[in-house]
Amino acid sequence: MFYRLLLSLFFFFFSITCFANNITLPDIGDNAGNVSPAEEYRTGKAVIRNIRRAGGVLDDPLIQDYLNELGYRLIAPAETQQPFHFFLINDLSINAFALPGGFIGINAGLMLATKSESELAGVMAHEIAHVTQRHHARRYEQGSSNIPIIAALIAAIVLGSQDSDIGQAALASVAAGSAQQQIDFTRANEKEADRIGIHFLINAEFNPHGMVAFFDTMDKQSRLYGDSIPEFLRSHPVNPARITDAKHRANKYPNVPATNSTTYYLLRTRLEVLANDDKVALLKSFASMLQRGNYENKEATRYGYALALLANKKYTSALRQTRILLKKSPELIAYNILKAQIETKAQQYSAAIKTFQKLLNVYPGNNTINLFYAETLLKANKVKSAHKILQTQISSATKSPELYRLLAEAQAKLSKPASSHQSLAEHYYLLGQTHDAIKQLEIGLKTPRIDFYLTNRLEARLKEFKTELQQLSSN
Repeated sequence: MFYRLLLSLFFFFFSITCFANNITLPDIGDNAGNVSPAEEYRTGKAVIRNIRRAGGVLDDPLIQDYLNELGYRLIAPAETQQPFHFFLINDLSINAFALPGGFIGINAGLMLATKSESELAGVMAHEIAHVTQRHHARRYEQGSSNIPIIAALIAAIVLGSQDSDIGQAALASVAAGSAQQQIDFTRANEKEADRIGIHFLINAEFNPHGMVAFFDTMDKQSRLYGDSIPEFLRSHPVNPARITDAKHRANKYPNVPATNSTTYYLLRTRLEVLANDDKVALLKSFASMLQRGNYENKEATRYGYALALLANKKYTSALRQTRILLKKSPELIAYNILKAQIETKAQQYSAAIKTFQKLLNVYPGNNTINLFYAETLLKANKVKSAHKILQTQISSATKSPELYRLLAEAQAKLSKPASSHQSLAEHYYLLGQTHDAIKQLEIGLKTPRIDFYLTNRLEARLKEFKTELQQLSSN
């Protein structure tokens, strides 16, 4: 899988620098040498685009919002100025990783493997600590050219270009096992991330024993996997000493029973539906659980049942189950969006629009609601309204490929071809498809009667994209 190659890449780089320069771990708070936060951020963004190109990001706005809310709840007491970006990896194996620039990836399989919100928060707190302590930056500090080269390597490896000399060198280095200094350096980082992560959990009022519980689960499972050990354990090795140390720190605080938010149950169930290709079997499974009362959380199970009904185009039944949920929690965003999606799929556009408008009265300006709302407006052929919402989103929201795709569709329907090509270019760029993005800008520049200011914007963006490709090829 692509993330194994990505991890191999990181091991390659800091093994070379450790071996050649005999690096020792700096004290906490020590700056990261030649690596600036801006360079780290650019590297992280480049990695995400390449992961998207490999089909590795699961862009679900509701789950994305939840991960961001959970992550920033952990970060808030630390008062750090470092921006963070949490995203979901479309893979059922158990893994999580932090990238330069505060980008933290959580595998779908890891989220589904957690048994409590504190366990999920524990993994995220550990990865956040890697970022706040700038562990990646420390690895790269021996040369200012490292980060651009690493970005190029990630692109080559993620996109399958392992035939290059530098890609072969990376894989060969991993196969050789690297130097002992690297192993010590990694263990020190992991221990530090555990210690600081537990403090993040405590300050955010999560149970610190959640991190320990997940370690125990992974340790037990690793004995059953043999050679197929989960990637999380390869990159975050769990051993008895590490578990004991984490337990010792957590035991200083009360081990209160885990309390999970409704959102945790709902979105873990939503992920289960999104990650399962056999929607018919999923529908039978949820129906059986509801009938037998065999569930951890009744509302989440009913929510999963309604999602499965929608996936199987059983709109009337899906709407019936969703109304049962709304009767208990009428203002819950997930339920209302589901209702509107069912109405949209059933081509009941007026009803869907009313559902969104009612929801936006409670949560005005909510970016996630607006994204789903704009999609429904486009299907209902209310293009001007959709365009207005999407334009607002572009200026205020975190940019996503789907946002630009919808905007391009709206602009095309409004006879704004040059702007539509510009938006499509941004859509492709965020997907890591820079060549396609360049083509869209070139088509846009050939549009008749294009105005001066738009021409300048297209030309400037075209120059940026071409420069990026040149930098990648020169490395």
